[in-house]
Amino acid sequence: MNNLHPPAGGWMGRLLDVDLTSGEITRRSTAEYSDQILGGRALAAEIAYREIPAGIDAYDPRNRVIIATGPLTGTLAPTSGRLLMGSLSPRIYPRPWYTHSTLGGWFGPMLKYAGFDALVIHGQSVRPVYLEIREGQAVLRDAADLWGMDARQTQLALKDRLGQEIQVLCIGPAGENRVRFATVQHAEENAAGHSGFGAVWGSKNLKAITAFGIKGVPVHDPHGLWEEVRRFGTYRISPNHGILFHHGENRKKKKPICSQACTFNCYVSNYGETVDGRRIPGQCIGGLVWMSDHNMEHTYYTSDQLVVPAGQNFGMCEEVTLHERCNSLGLDQWFRLVIQPWLIACEAKGIHSIRGYPIRPRDVFWFDNLLDDLAYRRGLGDLLAEDLCRVMDMLEGELPAELIRLGRELEFAFGFPAHREGRFWDEEPLPFWVISAMMYASESRDPTIGTHQSSLLLADFMIENRELARRQFRALSKKTWGDENCLEPTFENKSPVAIWSQNQHILIDSLPLCDFAFPQLVRSMEDRAEWERSEDISGDLDLDLRLYRAVTGRDCSHEEMVRAAERAFTLERLMLARAGRSRVMEEALAPHFRLPCRADGTLIDAQGFFRLLDEYYTARGWDLEYGWPTPSTLSKLGLADAIPEIERLKKELI
Repeated sequence: MNNLHPPAGGWMGRLLDVDLTSGEITRRSTAEYSDQILGGRALAAEIAYREIPAGIDAYDPRNRVIIATGPLTGTLAPTSGRLLMGSLSPRIYPRPWYTHSTLGGWFGPMLKYAGFDALVIHGQSVRPVYLEIREGQAVLRDAADLWGMDARQTQLALKDRLGQEIQVLCIGPAGENRVRFATVQHAEENAAGHSGFGAVWGSKNLKAITAFGIKGVPVHDPHGLWEEVRRFGTYRISPNHGILFHHGENRKKKKPICSQACTFNCYVSNYGETVDGRRIPGQCIGGLVWMSDHNMEHTYYTSDQLVVPAGQNFGMCEEVTLHERCNSLGLDQWFRLVIQPWLIACEAKGIHSIRGYPIRPRDVFWFDNLLDDLAYRRGLGDLLAEDLCRVMDMLEGELPAELIRLGRELEFAFGFPAHREGRFWDEEPLPFWVISAMMYASESRDPTIGTHQSSLLLADFMIENRELARRQFRALSKKTWGDENCLEPTFENKSPVAIWSQNQHILIDSLPLCDFAFPQLVRSMEDRAEWERSEDISGDLDLDLRLYRAVTGRDCSHEEMVRAAERAFTLERLMLARAGRSRVMEEALAPHFRLPCRADGTLIDAQGFFRLLDEYYTARGWDLEYGWPTPSTLSKLGLADAIPEIERLKKELI
């Protein structure tokens, strides 16, 4: 592991520590952290584990907001403009714990050009402030005139004040008012959204961070990096299964770029037109919703156990406008996939008001007003701003039991919306939802953002041509995991894929790279016809390693990189243990997977789910009683100092 200490190549060498309570800003050396850290998510986990006190709330001033780049940030490495944010999340139910979020854009590279690899922010200002970082210097400035502005207005105001070249992270009214799913926004579309970190910023009275610099990121082998980028090429379809949906003019259509150094043709990016005729970008959920002018069928699910109504799509221009409003107010747009269908279900049951507040979820004007009410915590919005799981606790006994159950199932994963678990809006046939189930039971948040380009989206290939995909998957599985049966439609032997996906996710978020493009598990193909005539679809899993080597000069093996990822994942698991997360809580996810899979009707009972946990925990080197790392696993990863704490936590649970 000595190869993994922070090298000269790829690093600026300094981190900023910002105490909002005292106003003191100090510098740390990047090199003071252990030689087992890659950057990004791994770096944030190391800092959070050492510095965030156990047992505190997300809004406690002692909570940290950690914003970390990686060694590839600010270089030519494809999609490397991304950024990692880590903190205790106020969204998580029933109690907060540490988790992470990523965002694209240009702030990460600019932070490095300004001379810093990461920020560690703690404390609580007595008044609204923003942090200005410029050419190796940093200062806290009064933000009283910015407080109350939406995220778009804030960015424009700061650019007018400090120069159009600056990059900005900021919160909107939702963050100021501590909406549990408030975002941190950047540029038009980029956001750290899912984990509610905007509310953490609001609790600290931190409105914005700006960055500007002109330093270059040192690269060990510029020619080697350029050759890797040149050989890989440009405008490859990403995610690779996007070839199933690209036809004719779609291949030539200009798509928005959401991150510095992106060279891909991303099929989940799109431009949309607002009701007043402006063109704005949309990525992921926003762009996908715009593609249809009918009800959002991807939110529809029905079985003999549960019915989830389709969300309401209000039309292309109206949806684009609502999308932009969410970005401006600082609302995680995933709330549309849980709160809106739940309100529609209430209406279908003849419930037209909640606690005296009328509900009209199919009325675009009412829904537009709801966005404001959420962000400013007015009326019904004040209730829903607590997020659906907590709202179900508040309304239990006031509404029919089936509506309470529906609300809890829509956010079954400790407060995070259902996402690529095979049920409500995803088609994930066996074995993919089993892999997803293992990941949900072991991670700190909705885990499947890290599988856009790896195992789980292979499901689309299987849905399109089951027999061809199974042949291709057997060869792919043999090459990647040493067993051709890892992607067979069974319940057994799925932990290698789940663990591999998680380790790859750590590496992607640490270097960092885009999870829609990396890892290159499946090779880039030109069109559907090429896929249909291919028996070997395996991709270039060495590309990220070669990019890392060219930038840093460190000749790391896959084994060393994976060990660094395992260490970071274990640190996150230790923080879950501190928060009281154990096997008992994870077994409580079992009922969700008794719901039939949307694609093929498969399901698993409680005992079967418990066997999945046994297989996964064993493969990870965790004990079967608590689901926590064993002393030998901790020692192997250089974390022996955590053993006494784990033993103490076990005694406290008895």
